[in-house]
Amino acid sequence: MNDAQSPALKRPRDRVGRALDVLCRAFAVGGGLVLAAMALMMVFRIARRSLIGTPVQGDFELVQYATAIAVSMFLPFCQMVRGHIIVDFVTMGASERVRAALDAFAGVLLAGAAVLVGWRLSVGMGELLTNGDSSMILGVPTWYAYTAMVPSFFLLGCAALYTAAINLLEVRK
Repeated sequence: MNDAQSPALKRPRDRVGRALDVLCRAFAVGGGLVLAAMALMMVFRIARRSLIGTPVQGDFELVQYATAIAVSMFLPFCQMVRGHIIVDFVTMGASERVRAALDAFAGVLLAGAAVLVGWRLSVGMGELLTNGDSSMILGVPTWYAYTAMVPSFFLLGCAALYTAAINLLEVRK
């Protein structure tokens, strides 16, 4: 599907939208790099176990961290391209204006939830940093994973507010 076919995939034209779009895409690329590193680590793990017969100690801890980081980094981009799953069987018969209004409302709710999660993650990260919590086998500080997740959720909140504003502009038309 190309940009001409899907309005959700069109790049924003305003300055704020373009900046958010670039930032969300950069975060998504970062999430992809985290997943690629995780895949390489798993290939190494499987090869080592097959060839030497010994596992890589603590690899599952790194997979847990990497998964949480990657998922959180993909969320803002998914919102910018309106890629989240929408159950629209109730609103299929509604006008474009009503659907845009409901999408705007959902965007505002998502923004509130994302900022709340980002705030609580930042509080939790501070507590983990203070008390020195770390993984059991590798001893990796737990707060490391939060350093990517906190900004991802705040960016998700910004992307959700932006898409809600775009939907409100559609309602006014």
